[in-house]
Parts: sequence; C-alpha cells; structure tokens
Amino acid sequence: MASLRKLASESPWTPPKTFDEYRVLWALGRGGMGEVYLGHDMLLDRAVAIKFISSIEPDALAREQFLTEARAAARLQHPNVLTVYRVGEIDGRPFIISEYVRGQNLDRIKRPMPWQRALDMGIGLSRGLATAHRRGVLHRDIKPGEAAADSQAAVSFRSAQASRAAPCRACGRAAAARPATRSARARPAADTAIDPA
Repeated sequence: MASLRKLASESPWTPPKTFDEYRVLWALGRGGMGEVYLGHDMLLDRAVAIKFISSIEPDALAREQFLTEARAAARLQHPNVLTVYRVGEIDGRPFIISEYVRGQNLDRIKRPMPWQRALDMGIGLSRGLATAHRRGVLHRDIKPGEAAADSQAAVSFRSAQASRAAPCRACGRAAAARPATRSARARPAADTAIDPA
C-alpha cells in the first residue's frame, strides 16, 4: 500500500479502488508512458496488470500513443508476449488491462548465472521479438530493465512508452513501438506487469 501512496503523491490522480470488474490492489511501478498496478479481475478471478497513462492531463497525442501501444501488443500472440485483455478509459484516463506475470526484472537478476539459463532467456526473448517483427511491430526499448523472467526462467518484455508507428526497413511496413512480450522465457517489466516476487 505504501507504493500506491508513493505513486499517488507523484501524480494528482489516483485510480479508483474498483471499476468495472476490476479491483486495483497496489502499484507495481512507473514507466515513461504510464503507471502500472496489480489488479484483480473479479469476474474471471485472476490477477491482471492495469496500466494507466501517467500524464496529468493526457492530450490527444498521448492518448493515441497509448492506444498504439495497446493495439501493437494485442496483435501479438506468443508465449513471450504479454496478452492484452482490454483497453478503456476511466475518469478521462486511458488504461490497458493485460496479463500479470510474477517475476523479476532482468536488470535485477543475480549474476553471474549459468550459461544455459542465459541462453534460454536469450532464445525466448528472440522468439518473442521475431514474432513481433513478423507482425510489423518494433519494440524500440530493448534493455534488461524492460524484460523480466518468471519463476520458470521464462522471459518477456514489458510494455514501454509507445511511439508513433515507424517504418520498418526490414519488413517494409509501418510498425508500432514497444509491445510487451514474454519468453523462455522473457517477460516485460514495470510498464508491463511484473511482480518482483
């Protein structure tokens, strides 16, 4: 609860404790584009990540970037890509409901690690990113702080700030930026829903 209060003190807006079928539990982190909370889907009885846009008064461009991120991630179906369940708006703030992954950010994982584990993580991340690229989606923020490993060492990228669709030179299509992805396994960090458990 202290982390929720900390985020609330940095932003004048605090999400409601409940909305629609979701209960907001506590803050998980903050990224360049938004604040991520652990939530509970009361209808389906599952943990979810709830990301709210962090701008004090989101303008049209910020809203479009946020939706671009959600659309890009929603187009991807892969074990190393976080699943987007829903997007919407509450109190004038866009939100994304996505899969919640228990894990640890890669920049916090104890090193050195066995080479087999590092290889498995790299392969998982590569597979998730390859799937994204085949769909014309570029992550644009690949770094250890933007990925996490779950208890089975599955790795996924978390969602980060979305930017406008950018041309993908390799595939010749427009590509949205920064989808959340997960793998063997890699998974996303704070902008995605990773629990530091």
